[in-house]
This record gives sequence, structure tokens and C-alpha cells, in this order.
Amino acid sequence: MTAEIHHCKECVDLLGEYIEGTLPPDRAKALEDHLSLCPPCITFVRTYKATRKLCHHALVRDMPRELMHSLSSFLAERVPGFKRSEDETVAAPAADSEPKKV
Repeated sequence: MTAEIHHCKECVDLLGEYIEGTLPPDRAKALEDHLSLCPPCITFVRTYKATRKLCHHALVRDMPRELMHSLSSFLAERVPGFKRSEDETVAAPAADSEPKKV
């Protein structure tokens, strides 16, 4: 049996896992049921998704690839459910290469 969601705050708490696809199926169903009946939560989800996408694109554009790889590796090791996207998988610099001097 699916536990119903009675308060919008519960949706906010579950949203990250839902969007990442790591929310258990019964909780995802409860969230979807709530979203089907709650216009403010639907608006929040749309805004949340758009914000994540805009931030991701801005970071990809502005962040050096080596830093992106390092940060993604760090988060993947320490944050449960964090998934690196394909464009973040960048080969790390060779260990014997020296940093460029400016």
C-alpha cells in the first residue's frame, strides 16, 4: 500500500530523489499522486527542474573540465544517489604531467 502524501513539504523532501530516479517506487507513486492534484507543487517541480538544468549548463560552460571531473568524483564518492552524467566523465590529467605555469 502506498503511503499518501498529505503535506506539500513532504514533496519538497522527496523531490531530489524523485528527479534522480532513486526514490523507491511506492514513494514515487505517492509523490506523483500528490502532484496530480496539487497545482502549487506542480509549479514547484517545474521550477526546480528548470533551475537544476540552467545551473548545470552554466557550470558546464564556466567550470574547467578538470575541476568538473574532480568535483563530480568527490560528490559521487560522498553523496548517496549522486550520478555523474556522461558529459562530466572526463579523463583526469596524467599523474606525470605538471601544471602549466603562468
